Amino acid sequence: MRAAVVEAFGPFDGIRVREIEAPVPARGEVLIRVAVAGVNFADGGMVSGRAARTQPPFVPGVEAAGTVEALGAGETGLRPGDRVVYWDPAPRAFAQLAAVPAWRVTPIPAGVPDEVAVALMVQGTTAHYLTTDSFDLHAGHTSLVHAAAGGVGQLLVQVSAMRGARAIAIVGTAAKAGIARELGAAVVIDRSSADVAAAVREATGGQGADVVYDGVGAATIESSLQFTKRRGTCVLYGAASGPVTTLDTSLMQRSGSIYLHRPGLADYLRDGAEYRRRLSDLFQWYQAGSVKPRIGGEWPLERVGEALARITAGQTTGKLLIRV
Repeated sequence: MRAAVVEAFGPFDGIRVREIEAPVPARGEVLIRVAVAGVNFADGGMVSGRAARTQPPFVPGVEAAGTVEALGAGETGLRPGDRVVYWDPAPRAFAQLAAVPAWRVTPIPAGVPDEVAVALMVQGTTAHYLTTDSFDLHAGHTSLVHAAAGGVGQLLVQVSAMRGARAIAIVGTAAKAGIARELGAAVVIDRSSADVAAAVREATGGQGADVVYDGVGAATIESSLQFTKRRGTCVLYGAASGPVTTLDTSLMQRSGSIYLHRPGLADYLRDGAEYRRRLSDLFQWYQAGSVKPRIGGEWPLERVGEALARITAGQTTGKLLIRV
């Protein structure tokens, strides 16, 4: 089968497409013929070696949609030909075939395109747990979303609007500001041309947001705590600008006894039931027109490196895809 292979840690243009042996599903696994795979910020760290989960050679990519090709022994919940989507922290998605644990695989309902299913897999389930488990977002709340034109950010803005919450979107360009407004943000702050702190104070009457969603990390965490309402919740769910390695926790007290949550997706997709519950909600929201993931670009296997360069440079406004 054809696959994009990382032969050695290093620059993204070092990824090569070549023929490798096709996987055979083991007991409890499903073999998926991949149609489209999703690109995530973390993929860049795995390829460069900064956040390696496995040693070269390996096939990057952790989520994809396609059809069931074959079943391993003991698996009866799916059938060949079923359209499915999956996420697995073990990279293998940028290939024609992927063998993955069956409990991580969820059927895609009719009316939901493969591209949408992938956009709702990692980014969608992240937005789901952030607005249900990290903070139970409802009408009357104010949410503040960093990187609001990114994959997760766009979904957080839409879910906020769907729940009747007031979303404050922080973006980096005028074009991204337009996207955030279209998605339903009540207030949009362009950090390239505004005093963000002053704008947040004005937008919240000096009170701060009930919940701040920060996927940026090192560059924004201290301001995020300051933007949070007294006894509110700041959720640090990503590290696009680098990990937060040190933090003066007294800032949480000085900012108003802030709750700080640092979650990870794996703890919110612990079993098959949790996959199905979260994706069922997301598919229903999509079919109802409440959540519409934006596709930010599509590349063939031969240009995986270009997609990784785009997402790690913050040059994206939606979900990036690899067409297999």
